[in-house]
Amino acid sequence: MLLAMRVRLALAPDEPDVLKAYLDDGLTLITVHGQAPWKVHERSLSLLLETASDALLPVVWRMSCLDQCYRPLGQLGPLVDSDLRAARLRTLSWRLARFSLHPTDSESQ
Repeated sequence: MLLAMRVRLALAPDEPDVLKAYLDDGLTLITVHGQAPWKVHERSLSLLLETASDALLPVVWRMSCLDQCYRPLGQLGPLVDSDLRAARLRTLSWRLARFSLHPTDSESQ
């Protein structure tokens, strides 16, 4: 099964090593298979944030996802080479900084 699906659906919420394996696979996509680093790290961070925001998943898994956000976020910084990427990085950073385990009223409607 794809690691991304295991992460997003919290199929192994008591196995935080799944998150590390998912992020390590992203690095393999870049170094071995020549995938675009920005795209891989942005996708990884977005998946972690989406998963952490999903109130239907176990809190321990959501927190584990949140704890791993630093890895792809840290990789994106040196890759900023345009105003568009800088704006996207600010948006992702803002989303992480404003993260809450409790959904807001507007999100629950």
